[in-house]
Amino acid sequence: MSNIKQIAQMAGVSRSTVSRVLNHHPHVHEDTRRKVQQVIDKLDYIQNSNAVQLKKGRTNTIGVVSPSISHYFMQIVQGIAEAGTTCHYQTLLYQTNEKADQELQALEMLRQKRLDGLIILRCGLDWEKVATYTKYGPIMTCEPLQHPKIQSIYMNHYEGFQLGLEHLIEKGYNRIACTIGRAESRNSLERKKAFEDILQTHNLPVHPEWILDETFTVDDGRTALQKLLNGNHMPDAVIHASDYVAAGMAAEARAQGISIPDELGLVGFESDQSDVAGLMELTHVRNPLKQMGAEAFHRMYAALKETPYTAVDLSFSLTERQSTARGVKQVQL
Repeated sequence: MSNIKQIAQMAGVSRSTVSRVLNHHPHVHEDTRRKVQQVIDKLDYIQNSNAVQLKKGRTNTIGVVSPSISHYFMQIVQGIAEAGTTCHYQTLLYQTNEKADQELQALEMLRQKRLDGLIILRCGLDWEKVATYTKYGPIMTCEPLQHPKIQSIYMNHYEGFQLGLEHLIEKGYNRIACTIGRAESRNSLERKKAFEDILQTHNLPVHPEWILDETFTVDDGRTALQKLLNGNHMPDAVIHASDYVAAGMAAEARAQGISIPDELGLVGFESDQSDVAGLMELTHVRNPLKQMGAEAFHRMYAALKETPYTAVDLSFSLTERQSTARGVKQVQL
């Protein structure tokens, strides 16, 4: 088997130079790096990862704990993975299905030094138990948490729903409904509170039957509109926690002969990677999930390197499209 000494001899450089090339050290002349890399490729040399980890005390791997592989969570994971690649870190995903024993397995990987750090997107374990593992490496969460040992990076979904609701009210809608995901999730509770608070602030009615939960898919959006149509009265606008649900409701509204936006205004809510809003001409609150994932990695990386880091400001934004463009002549696509 080839080794670093052999590569150094063939490339005409020192072993330390070969090591710097293998470890992506920035202070190597590009011509030298290219010459060494050609020899590495010719010999098909592969570093012994276990030996490297023992020497460095690093695995260059970040673990990510996610309850599912839903579109929502995978956008955060994508942001983490892409940011990690730029720093020569790989991402190892643990899908837990919200089972505590699966979360513990990921924490044990950190304790066994198979991971450098852990980013928890949603946690079912008690945070004090989780905190006992921080002595083995940094732990971060994408849930709102105030803890001296665990960093938190989180988007306040109250603010996102508030942005969409204020837009609808400004457009003249005054009978507003909403759809949310899991009824008892933190994000859903924040959205529901925003819905109730903003409508009450503007002296608009809050109809409990117009708060539709457990909606996630296009078909759920169709079903939600049918449920609203079967009620005693009909809203003139709906704000959604998902672009997919909003798209389903838009499709069903058109099938029912309901004019969008004149009879029904719609606002979607999704990540910056959603194509659905643009395709369906949906006004949309952008939730920067991928950017949040990248920010989570950069904060983790700074903690691993023990270097100062200035946090990037993350915020929701709204893009107005045809689904709330009241008073604007619509172009038939």
